[in-house]
Amino acid sequence: MERKLYVLSKPLERGPRLIGVLTEKDGEFEFEYKMSGTVKEWFMVINEFPDVRKKYKGDAVKKFINRFILSKDDPSVDKLLNYVGLKEYDTWELLKARGHVNVRGDAYLCESIPQGAIIYEKP
Repeated sequence: MERKLYVLSKPLERGPRLIGVLTEKDGEFEFEYKMSGTVKEWFMVINEFPDVRKKYKGDAVKKFINRFILSKDDPSVDKLLNYVGLKEYDTWELLKARGHVNVRGDAYLCESIPQGAIIYEKP
Protein backbone atom coordinates (compact mmCIF):
# COMPACT_ATOMS: atom_id res chain seq x y z
CA MET A 1 0.00 0.00 0.00
CA GLU A 2 1.30 3.44 -0.95
CA ARG A 3 0.79 6.40 1.40
CA LYS A 4 1.41 10.09 0.73
CA LEU A 5 2.14 13.20 2.71
CA TYR A 6 2.02 16.51 0.89
CA VAL A 7 4.95 18.88 1.48
CA LEU A 8 3.77 22.49 1.59
CA SER A 9 5.46 25.80 2.15
CA LYS A 10 4.55 27.75 5.24
CA PRO A 11 1.74 30.15 4.29
CA LEU A 12 2.99 32.94 2.07
CA GLU A 13 1.05 36.00 0.88
CA ARG A 14 -1.83 34.04 -0.71
CA GLY A 15 -1.51 30.78 1.22
CA PRO A 16 0.72 27.74 1.39
CA ARG A 17 2.11 26.30 -1.83
CA LEU A 18 2.45 22.64 -2.69
CA ILE A 19 6.14 21.84 -2.99
CA GLY A 20 6.11 18.09 -3.47
CA VAL A 21 4.96 14.70 -2.26
CA LEU A 22 6.60 12.37 0.25
CA THR A 23 5.54 8.81 -0.53
CA GLU A 24 5.99 5.68 1.57
CA LYS A 25 5.60 2.18 0.16
CA ASP A 26 6.73 -0.97 1.95
CA GLY A 27 8.79 1.07 4.41
CA GLU A 28 10.71 2.94 1.69
CA PHE A 29 10.34 6.70 1.34
CA GLU A 30 10.57 8.80 -1.80
CA PHE A 31 10.24 12.54 -2.47
CA GLU A 32 9.23 14.20 -5.72
CA TYR A 33 8.64 17.85 -6.50
CA LYS A 34 5.24 18.85 -7.90
CA MET A 35 5.40 22.00 -10.00
CA SER A 36 5.08 23.14 -13.55
CA GLY A 37 8.15 24.37 -15.38
CA THR A 38 6.92 27.96 -15.60
CA VAL A 39 6.68 28.80 -11.91
CA LYS A 40 10.28 28.49 -10.78
CA GLU A 41 10.45 32.17 -9.73
CA TRP A 42 8.41 31.48 -6.57
CA PHE A 43 9.42 27.91 -6.11
CA MET A 44 11.15 26.85 -2.94
CA VAL A 45 13.90 24.26 -3.41
CA ILE A 46 14.49 22.08 -0.37
CA ASN A 47 18.17 21.77 0.52
CA GLU A 48 18.09 17.98 0.66
CA PHE A 49 16.53 17.88 -2.83
CA PRO A 50 18.46 20.32 -5.06
CA ASP A 51 17.37 18.95 -8.47
CA VAL A 52 13.67 19.68 -9.06
CA ARG A 53 13.46 17.07 -11.86
CA LYS A 54 14.71 14.14 -9.81
CA LYS A 55 12.91 11.63 -7.58
CA TYR A 56 14.76 11.22 -4.30
CA LYS A 57 15.22 8.10 -2.17
CA GLY A 58 17.62 6.98 0.54
CA ASP A 59 19.81 9.30 2.61
CA ALA A 60 18.47 12.59 1.23
CA VAL A 61 14.93 11.59 2.20
CA LYS A 62 16.11 10.41 5.64
CA LYS A 63 17.75 13.81 6.24
CA PHE A 64 14.52 15.54 5.27
CA ILE A 65 12.46 13.29 7.55
CA ASN A 66 14.86 14.04 10.41
CA ARG A 67 13.83 17.69 10.18
CA PHE A 68 10.48 16.63 11.62
CA ILE A 69 11.11 13.64 13.88
CA LEU A 70 13.90 12.13 15.95
CA SER A 71 15.66 9.06 14.65
CA LYS A 72 14.83 5.71 16.21
CA ASP A 73 18.23 5.68 17.95
CA ASP A 74 17.93 9.13 19.58
CA PRO A 75 18.04 8.93 23.41
CA SER A 76 14.99 11.24 23.64
CA VAL A 77 12.79 9.19 21.32
CA ASP A 78 10.78 7.67 24.20
CA LYS A 79 9.71 11.17 25.26
CA LEU A 80 8.54 11.90 21.71
CA LEU A 81 6.62 8.62 21.49
CA ASN A 82 4.93 9.36 24.80
CA TYR A 83 4.14 12.93 23.69
CA VAL A 84 2.37 11.81 20.51
CA GLY A 85 0.76 8.74 22.12
CA LEU A 86 2.62 5.96 20.31
CA LYS A 87 3.75 2.76 21.99
CA GLU A 88 6.47 2.00 19.43
CA TYR A 89 8.46 3.87 16.83
CA ASP A 90 6.60 4.25 13.53
CA THR A 91 8.12 6.72 11.08
CA TRP A 92 4.87 7.28 9.19
CA GLU A 93 2.74 7.88 12.28
CA LEU A 94 5.38 10.19 13.74
CA LEU A 95 5.52 12.21 10.52
CA LYS A 96 1.73 12.54 10.53
CA ALA A 97 1.79 13.65 14.17
CA ARG A 98 4.77 16.02 13.89
CA GLY A 99 4.65 17.11 10.24
CA HIS A 100 3.70 20.64 11.17
CA VAL A 101 6.89 20.99 13.23
CA ASN A 102 10.00 21.79 11.20
CA VAL A 103 13.10 23.13 12.88
CA ARG A 104 13.89 25.38 9.92
CA GLY A 105 10.28 26.41 9.56
CA ASP A 106 10.10 26.49 5.74
CA ALA A 107 7.86 23.47 5.06
CA TYR A 108 5.29 21.24 6.67
CA LEU A 109 3.55 17.94 5.93
CA CYS A 110 -0.16 17.22 5.50
CA GLU A 111 -2.16 14.08 4.74
CA SER A 112 -4.36 16.10 2.39
CA ILE A 113 -3.86 19.38 0.60
CA PRO A 114 -5.50 22.13 2.65
CA GLN A 115 -8.19 24.29 1.12
CA GLY A 116 -6.69 27.45 -0.33
CA ALA A 117 -3.27 25.93 -1.03
CA ILE A 118 -1.69 27.03 -4.29
CA ILE A 119 -0.99 24.11 -6.62
CA TYR A 120 0.94 24.47 -9.85
CA GLU A 121 0.71 20.85 -10.92
CA LYS A 122 -1.66 18.05 -10.02
CA PRO A 123 -0.23 16.07 -7.08
